[in-house]
Amino acid sequence: MTSIVRSFVQVTASLVFAVATAASTPNATFAQTAPRDSSIFRGSDATILGVTTAGALLLFQRDQVITEWFRQSALQNNAILKNTMTGARLFGDPGSLAISAAMWAGGKIFHDPNTAHDGQMAFEAVAVSSAITIAIKAAAGRARPYADSTNAHNFAFGRGVSDGAYQSFPSGHATAAFAFASAITASVARRSSRDAKIFGPLLYTAAALTAASRVYDHKHWASDVLLGAGIGTVGGLMTVRWHDRHP
Repeated sequence: MTSIVRSFVQVTASLVFAVATAASTPNATFAQTAPRDSSIFRGSDATILGVTTAGALLLFQRDQVITEWFRQSALQNNAILKNTMTGARLFGDPGSLAISAAMWAGGKIFHDPNTAHDGQMAFEAVAVSSAITIAIKAAAGRARPYADSTNAHNFAFGRGVSDGAYQSFPSGHATAAFAFASAITASVARRSSRDAKIFGPLLYTAAALTAASRVYDHKHWASDVLLGAGIGTVGGLMTVRWHDRHP
């Protein structure tokens, strides 16, 4: 393994560990801390959105450098990385919605209410979070890296309404993957904190890889996927809480 590929693995592994640990820890105790009359939007949600928004703003200054690093031939030509990134991309879209729908349908067919419920939570979370992201994409009009690789600050209000090349900010794949991970983990945590500690890291790891794949594929800047992760995570949590208040 070349030093560049090794660096990629180390950076991605660090991101995965940080995201999975931070995101799954509060969800693991969610079942014991979420009464039905609790607020749907909480201070912790504001913190997640605030941190990811601030992080995205900071990354604006490094977006081009990060993108250039991901485009190195040693990374792009590595078959294992390429296949991993392809699988991660498919997990985000269409995987998140397809798996959610399959869980719901399978749960109904085989009389497994927990699986059906988890699938419904994930499907709704992905749909709602993605709608928010699509609206922001249209308004922000940010050029994707492949459309303008020399200027990470190429924004134009409303340009993303009709041109997919200018729908970079934020990432829809990252939003969907994190919404799926967040909703499933939060829903499972209501039944078993032990199971949530298993599912949380696994699902958030897959979501983090989805985010990395979008930068690797030259479809998004790093700041795009970070904000998408924040929107998806909060969307998943809020969807599950909404159903707590509207069973």
